[in-house]
Amino acid sequence: MPLDHRRVRGPEESQPPEVWAAAGGAGEVPEEEDAAPRDPCALRPLFARAGLLSQAEGSAYVELGGGTKVLCAAWGPREAAEPGAAAGGGRLLCEFRRAPFAGRGARWRPGSAAEREAEREAAAALREALEPAVRLARYPRARLAVSALLLQDGGSALAAAISAAALALADAGVEMYDLAVGCALCRPPGPAAAWMLQPGEAEERCAVARLTVALLPALNQVSAVLGGGQGSPPDAWAQALRLGLDGCHRLYPVLRQSLLRAARRRDAATATTA
Repeated sequence: MPLDHRRVRGPEESQPPEVWAAAGGAGEVPEEEDAAPRDPCALRPLFARAGLLSQAEGSAYVELGGGTKVLCAAWGPREAAEPGAAAGGGRLLCEFRRAPFAGRGARWRPGSAAEREAEREAAAALREALEPAVRLARYPRARLAVSALLLQDGGSALAAAISAAALALADAGVEMYDLAVGCALCRPPGPAAAWMLQPGEAEERCAVARLTVALLPALNQVSAVLGGGQGSPPDAWAQALRLGLDGCHRLYPVLRQSLLRAARRRDAATATTA
């Protein structure tokens, strides 16, 4: 069942640009020819905030240094509209949309076949990564809905959407085994090229292999491994997986703190109105 986005507006509070001043102007996207080599194991600065949208039961915003911005909203549990819904557990519905202005260069025509296919693939990947983290057995004959909106694509968009969607579900009070944390990697061309954590848009465009790992860090359980490519031996893929898991473990404390801050803000607002 398609989700209705007409009532989903922007967050009531916006983040000032000064949040990236300490990161050395990470919000600016350098030209490809001027980009300096970076540490392939370095993580891009991450900003995460939960509880932004009052019209959604749960919401989260994730921004990566370099320009990737994702806004997610979550609803549920609601009674499943399908008459043949399974009684053994609930259903998780995921949607991924890309804003027309999200990327640089030529824009996709809204509603084009290429855009719809790309969004369907991203939504399926999002659901694959999130389902192991949600206790669907606790919601029989019910459905949970997650909608991710890519506001700006600066690379590693799917990984950022996985983390934001998990935060939104947790902010909505959905029972979960753990937060799903996403981390992307890519391998540039060249026989001796090393895998890079959280690649930018230009790095992804030139890559010969890509990988997105979703992890439940508290359980040390991989929920999804997505990607593909060519020219890499099996040992290189195993090395990339280990590097991605390490990146997920390093991102996990930031996401947990954003969720805890949202809970404290909600408790303070409740105490004020009481």
